[in-house]
Amino acid sequence: MATAWRSRLRFLEPWPRHHPHHCHCLPLVKLCWVIILAFFLVEVTGVEARVSSKGCLQRERDALLLFKSAIKDPSARLSSWHAQVDCCAWTGVVCHNRTGSIRVAELNLQNPNAYQLNESDTALRGELLHPSLLSLTHLHTLNLSYNDFEATQIPPLIGSLHKLRYLDLSESNFSGILPPHIGNLTHLLHLDLMSYHYPYSATLVHSLDWLSGLSSLIYLDLSFLDLSAASHNLVSTVNMLPSLQQLNLYDCRIKSIPRSLDFHLNLTSLASLNLGMNNFNSSFPNWLWNLTSLLSLQLDDSNIQGPLPNEIGNLIGLTYLDLHFNLLSGPFPDAIWKLKHLTNLDVSFNIFGNSLPIGIMNLSSLSSLKLDNCSFTGLIPTELGNLTTLNTISLSYNSLSGPIPVEIGQLVELKFLDLSVNSLQGDISEFHLFNLTKLEVLFMFDNPFITIAIDHTWTPLFQLQALNLGSCKLGPKFPGWLRTQQSITDIVLYNTSIEDNLPEWTTSTNLIHTKSTSFNSVKQSC
Repeated sequence: MATAWRSRLRFLEPWPRHHPHHCHCLPLVKLCWVIILAFFLVEVTGVEARVSSKGCLQRERDALLLFKSAIKDPSARLSSWHAQVDCCAWTGVVCHNRTGSIRVAELNLQNPNAYQLNESDTALRGELLHPSLLSLTHLHTLNLSYNDFEATQIPPLIGSLHKLRYLDLSESNFSGILPPHIGNLTHLLHLDLMSYHYPYSATLVHSLDWLSGLSSLIYLDLSFLDLSAASHNLVSTVNMLPSLQQLNLYDCRIKSIPRSLDFHLNLTSLASLNLGMNNFNSSFPNWLWNLTSLLSLQLDDSNIQGPLPNEIGNLIGLTYLDLHFNLLSGPFPDAIWKLKHLTNLDVSFNIFGNSLPIGIMNLSSLSSLKLDNCSFTGLIPTELGNLTTLNTISLSYNSLSGPIPVEIGQLVELKFLDLSVNSLQGDISEFHLFNLTKLEVLFMFDNPFITIAIDHTWTPLFQLQALNLGSCKLGPKFPGWLRTQQSITDIVLYNTSIEDNLPEWTTSTNLIHTKSTSFNSVKQSC
């Protein structure tokens, strides 16, 4: 009988998605992960992704209809689910042909409006893990993310869906105690239980021993779950997952992390590690430097103390490093120059001191550099101009002095420049900014020895969205070059010695409608 090929297998991107603390920033990790997972699903199941005209089994259709009747669907997302239509053609349902028998293999019921203003309007609600799902004995993919369990507990029956390879219940407002029965899903490759509703409906994890049964896991996200009671053997338990490539345990109330290990580290495939927003109260664990396959390391806001060891240079594959909001102290390690593939570096809000590390100026792949509030002193190196792939520079709240190097004008990809709250000196002219055609944000406030010496008739090639030059020397005339800036929504020019009439042309630009406009002695022109 004729068959119709259907390619509807869909994977949500792994962390970080849209959460503000995660950079979201790892296209290489995501691409590799999706390719590997797709390969495993095809190889392990041995199932052809095709649907016969015979349609789905009646008992599976009836099970899905029972599931539908047990939940709330305020936006009628499941309107195609009715008995007169083959269930393999229903929204979110994918069937596979296994030796002539058509079976439901996937339920992709993630909320299509995640992170939109109307997200709650399209969320499925109620008993989302209904016992009727147990009739889907060939189900290998279940995605219920961004729906609403209405703060109920994940039921133990989840452990009876033995064929699952992919399980995503992220941000679905479940609570209570996480059932250890999840450890029965021994074929799982992807497990995402991230709960962004924390702490309002916190989910407690009494033990992580059940993880030992999930030896095939490639992706694990337990972010925002309360792991405080399971912290004592966290690393040793995760170490039983030799295939793991991405591990996210962000804001899990983890209270400690071992400085050294008395067992062999098996995490040789780990490419992304996110342990941010915990409270380790520790120096850097020395076993981290053996994770040489890492592409991304996030340990932000985790009370990591002491120096950043030179062993950071062992992680030569790193593309993303986030250590901001810790208690790291200087000096900054010279070995940072070994991280040739680094694209994002954020060590803001630590206490490194001394001058800006010259080794950073050799990281030619950098796109984002954030060194705010690190107690750095001295000059901005002219070598900063060599980092021509930079789109973000943030050096605010340090004690940098001397002139802003004109070489900064070589950073043609730059969109965000923040040099605020330093002791910089000298003139800023159009020659610093001429080639910065993509610049959108320019902050230099609280640098009282900086003079903005831009020609009033200059026409910049960029379009700023935000500008703050507060306490710089700018007046006495209102800066005429701002006339061309049609995209500004925030402009701050306090204490800049402007003693001029507000130009008539501001009435035809966004300047007159800015959110936070502050001038010194500007008078409305009549």
